[in-house]
Parts: sequence; structure tokens; C-alpha cells
Amino acid sequence: MIELTEEQLAWERESKVAGPAFEVGGHAPRLMIFGAVPLSAALCRAARAVHWIPHVIDPRARFARPEAFPDAERVVVAWPAEAVAELGGIDEATAVALLTHAAELDDPALIIALRSPAFYVGAMGSRNTQRRRRDRMAAAGLTEDELARLSGPAGLDLGGRTAAETAVAILAEAIAARHGREGGRLTASEHAIHVAGRP
Repeated sequence: MIELTEEQLAWERESKVAGPAFEVGGHAPRLMIFGAVPLSAALCRAARAVHWIPHVIDPRARFARPEAFPDAERVVVAWPAEAVAELGGIDEATAVALLTHAAELDDPALIIALRSPAFYVGAMGSRNTQRRRRDRMAAAGLTEDELARLSGPAGLDLGGRTAAETAVAILAEAIAARHGREGGRLTASEHAIHVAGRP
């Protein structure tokens, strides 16, 4: 058995738990996920881990099955306008993630999200996909300010390859946006480590 020093024994007896604590109450952020795809299930799991409330939206009933997304608060089988209305609209405590790469679903969802007070709007897709998407959004009448709100490709540059790692990258970017941060390394930041007033 290892013999402990007096300092270690004193620390063991008297130390307290440090770091941020989870606070119950307030308005938990919602995450509206457009696209009933495997990444959506991973993103729902990640969102639940930080006490966000995820919803999966997709008009394709064959994919949008509640049993495929057990961590979702709701799986809504509807097109974007109907689904957003059914969920009570998008407010400033809502993040939006578009995961299908399909203009048919993503474009109407993006128009709604970018004109809403959502604190984060992210969309998957390559840089070429993003350029084409932005061109379509501009043609649909979105302003430069509205388009500037789009995070695409969605997520922080973590180098992840799996669905779980991609979900963490997207969620991390959304968390940073919620707190007005860029999501860089703490070692390079001059901000306080934790944002006061939010859990």
C-alpha cells in the first residue's frame, strides 16, 4: 500500500468538489434537427448529455421513426413549416441543425431558421454544397446578414470521423454560439472560462 503524505491526507479529508455544477431550472435550449439520419441519433444523445431538448424533423415517415431516435423529445413527421409550427416556433433558446444534404428539406428549413431568432443554425455539407446552398438562399431573397448566420459546414474543426465525433463537433459549435464564443482553445482565449449566469 502506498504511504500518503500529510498534505495528501489533509487534502483527502478537507477538499471540496470544484468546477461548474448543473443547475436545474430556466429555459433549457432546444435543438431542432432536420433529417432523420444516423447522425441525428448521435446528435440527440449528445444534446441530452448537456440537458438540451432535441427534436428530429423529417417528412419521410419510413425514416422518421421514434424508435430510431430514442433520445429525441419528439420525432415530427412533417415538412419544415408545419413541424416548426407544431413545436411552437423557433425562439432565441433554439438551435437548428440541418443534416440531410438535400435541398428539398434543407432549403425550406434554412429559410425559416435564418429568419428566426435561433441562436445557432448549422448545416452539413462540403464547401461546394455550401456555396450552392448560399446561392439558392440568396436567390430566395435572404439578405447578407441572414446568410452570415449560417454555420456551414456545421461544427468545430475537431478532426472527427465517426457520427458521435461529428455530433460533438456540431454541439460544441452550438454551445459556443449560445455563449457568444468562437469555440477556440481555452489556452488562446482571454475570456473567463465560464459564462456567468448560465449553467
